[in-house]
Amino acid sequence: MKTSWWMGLAVLYLAFASASAAQKKKPAPPAKPVVLTGVVSRIVDGDTLWLKTEGDGEPSVVVRLQGIDAPESCQPGGSEATAALNGLALGRSVSVHVVARDEFGRTVGKVLDGQTDIGDRMVRDGMAWSSRYQYDRGPYVAEERMAQALKRGLHAPGGAIQPRDFRKQHGPCEGAASKPAAASSLPAPVAMAAIGRC
Repeated sequence: MKTSWWMGLAVLYLAFASASAAQKKKPAPPAKPVVLTGVVSRIVDGDTLWLKTEGDGEPSVVVRLQGIDAPESCQPGGSEATAALNGLALGRSVSVHVVARDEFGRTVGKVLDGQTDIGDRMVRDGMAWSSRYQYDRGPYVAEERMAQALKRGLHAPGGAIQPRDFRKQHGPCEGAASKPAAASSLPAPVAMAAIGRC
């Protein structure tokens, strides 16, 4: 009789301890998404811009577009990619859905002009590639394949080199601001309104 009483007490104790531990391990509520809004005040290159946020006296935020990789400023197609992003975003009110900060301290996020995803447009128009990481071909791989098939932008002349491969072969574009970008035979960027969304 005493043994079953002790066994019952032990079972109750274990049930209480396990419930207590489960309560302590409740996951923290998910972090609230960070969204910056403001006006694009400067285009650095085909995948980086400056955002002047709506707060008075706040410095501009350097934003790297999530999910795309545009040509380096010193590689063929770099000036065309910069001009394309300039046409899509400069002076526009946008929202940036922040996902991270990169190794250079830039804010990384999806940039939207209303409902238009600027990164999607850059890849769709053939002005950037979908970012890759190991076996992941990136969020805009379908748009990239379509741009390649239709020979848009960087893919028109053929032989376009992805920025990561260009950096491996030539290194970073140090001092590129003082050097003219390499000559390119790319067609001029097409205005967003002219071609619509494919």
